[in-house]
Amino acid sequence: MTDRPTRTRAATEEKTGSRRDRERPPAPEPLPHPVVDNHCHLDIADADRPDDWFSTREAIDAAAAVGVTRIVQIGCDLPGARWAVEAAASYDALVAGVALHPNEAPRHAAAGTLEDALAEIERLASAHDKVRAVGETGLDHFRTGEEGRAAQVESFRRHIDLAKRLDKTLVIHDRDAHEEVLAVIDEEGAPTAG
Repeated sequence: MTDRPTRTRAATEEKTGSRRDRERPPAPEPLPHPVVDNHCHLDIADADRPDDWFSTREAIDAAAAVGVTRIVQIGCDLPGARWAVEAAASYDALVAGVALHPNEAPRHAAAGTLEDALAEIERLASAHDKVRAVGETGLDHFRTGEEGRAAQVESFRRHIDLAKRLDKTLVIHDRDAHEEVLAVIDEEGAPTAG
């Protein structure tokens, strides 16, 4: 499963009417000390170039060559979360975070599948000791309108509870929702490292 992407990122031209250069830049000079990439989506390919997707091994090797020795692979929908767990279990350099992205929660709520999706995230969060985080979760008022915000808040609350119960790091997505994100965290209480 980790040898293919779970989805493609929309082509730039579709979004903006203009074409962005998606050529990979040259690798930077190696870092003076090893670092961790704390938020990566190795499972997403560019729609403009789906056949030019870095395999998981190629991405890990390219990162290691410049001093990025650990990568947190974030699964933010059900296929991506499953992929993240499998990839973390398969590659020493990877650990995983699993959740429903804030924009996924309203889709599941509208389809009547939010409870089942959150139950699957909980199962995945407990599936392997290399799942270290719950996220990315949070609120996104840029892509989701008023009609989907209650589902986002419910999903965020449930992810916070899950992170606390499982003693996992919480990875928060906040887009145009700063005050609301802080309010939910204040109400629920932030997870603390044990």
